[in-house]
Amino acid sequence: MTSNDWYFGIDAGATKTRLYARSRIGNAVLELLGGAANALRQGVVQTASVLSSLINDALDELPRGTLRAVHAGIAGASAPSVQKELVHRIRLLVNSESPLNLTISHDGVIALEGAFAGQSGLLFIAGTGSGVMARTGADISDFDHVGGWGHIIGDEGSGYAIGKRALAAVGHAFDGGPETRLTHLAKRHMNIYDRHSLLNTIGQSDWKFQNMAPLALNAAEDGDDVAASVVQKEIKLLARQAELMLRKYPDLDPRYTIIGGLSNNKYYVNRLCAATENIWPIAKFVAPQATPAEGAVQIAMRQSIDSDVVR
Repeated sequence: MTSNDWYFGIDAGATKTRLYARSRIGNAVLELLGGAANALRQGVVQTASVLSSLINDALDELPRGTLRAVHAGIAGASAPSVQKELVHRIRLLVNSESPLNLTISHDGVIALEGAFAGQSGLLFIAGTGSGVMARTGADISDFDHVGGWGHIIGDEGSGYAIGKRALAAVGHAFDGGPETRLTHLAKRHMNIYDRHSLLNTIGQSDWKFQNMAPLALNAAEDGDDVAASVVQKEIKLLARQAELMLRKYPDLDPRYTIIGGLSNNKYYVNRLCAATENIWPIAKFVAPQATPAEGAVQIAMRQSIDSDVVR
């Protein structure tokens, strides 16, 4: 191996895809952003297109060298058959001078790797979607997942779920239910001012309920009872998933962290920490040690070394 050996880590999700490149000596040299790439929502073909385009762009921008390994954590790609098809399609689309050493996992695996540097712990995923994952051992395969069933039947505590429940509260207010500042915020920021505008808005095929979540969190923090109830109900449902995880792994290292877009909202984090303390009082909240994309790079580097040893 030389200093011109490169390793790519990719974090592909429902909102965006991030590629993180690192040289052999450990320096981060490049970060690129691409579009959404959820294998279930966007499909395998579109997901492969997004990832291969990012890889090709990175190869074009980096100094000449050898791409040693790529690891991608992809939302909706937990099934081995999906991972196998993605590997096949991406390899066909990447302009690499040598065979592409590519491995794929569920995006939660790289999130755990980055958050706890390969150690044990519990991870709340709180973004557009949600779920709870736990690293139960030293190997990347030593993990379990609770929740994460998608926006149709799950994703409790997510931006989507909070936004949907908040808009329902707006509709109830139009019907004569409890008054809430959410109606003012929906009118100001989304041009929703009556029954017809609400129905027209949520009826759009590309409408994103998660857009309402920041407004609900702001209203809750400002003391709006309806908004606070919306947020608290969803957070309790997400904390319940952690409780189910702990029933399976009562000896899990007592630490947890939160990643995803909602982890940047102090009000949300404080409420989720309070709910977690009620079910796991000995646990400590810690900041993630690294991003999921950085976790993917760590896996790529480790698997490349392992493959060299085998050869």
